[in-house]
Amino acid sequence: MSRKFSGKIAVVTGASSGIGRAAALELARRGADLVIAARRAAELESVADACRALGVDCKVVVTDVTRRADCERLIASVPRVDILVNNAGFAIFDAIESAKPDELEAMMQTNYFGTVWCTQAVLPQMLARRGGTIVNVASIAGIMGYARMGGYCATKFAMIGFSEALRDEVLGRGVRVALVCPGTTETEFFVKAERGKMPGASRLILAVRPEKIARAIADAAGDGAYRRILPLGAAAYMKLKELFPRLAHLFMRRVSAMLE
Repeated sequence: MSRKFSGKIAVVTGASSGIGRAAALELARRGADLVIAARRAAELESVADACRALGVDCKVVVTDVTRRADCERLIASVPRVDILVNNAGFAIFDAIESAKPDELEAMMQTNYFGTVWCTQAVLPQMLARRGGTIVNVASIAGIMGYARMGGYCATKFAMIGFSEALRDEVLGRGVRVALVCPGTTETEFFVKAERGKMPGASRLILAVRPEKIARAIADAAGDGAYRRILPLGAAAYMKLKELFPRLAHLFMRRVSAMLE
């Protein structure tokens, strides 16, 4: 494995498990020193030990990204941030008519505003030295709305809109903004979210391992490419949705009705 990130410092939020843990380890394999953040200290320390075993430095900063002050403290604890991976997030799937207001607000605070606060905290230093990459881990649920997933979809649509606007704002100023949009992953994320509540047709897209998403995140940190969607089946369906949105939603409803 190339150590192409040797000498770089990467900050990863939501790094205590799942995609965030895998991303931290993948960046470590590629030589980056890490600052990892989440709310669970014990789990973070375990990830940090695994990163250090790969020959890099790894610092733990217990962080609640819903608190702007925590995000500012996280970024201020790092002498220089070369890569910021905004990954912290969770989902609770429910029909919009029965979704609990506090759960909707909590998802938006974590998934969307956590990304905003960390990004705003890191931008001044990146723009000042005209260097740095921000990788936002969104979802295919930020490209297409799904029944019984409206609250979560809203957070990821917001995240993608924010990322696209930011990308245009920093273009030519040395800072790169990239999106990674996974489908279902084999993590505890979908245990809490209850994958069975997803439309039947959406469950036909096979879940991928977090290590695959982590490689896409590390690749995005390296090249700053606009957007990566995975797996391949999800990428193909998102292309259909963008070209023929009514057809994509019709297919989703029809197939889901047959499967449920």
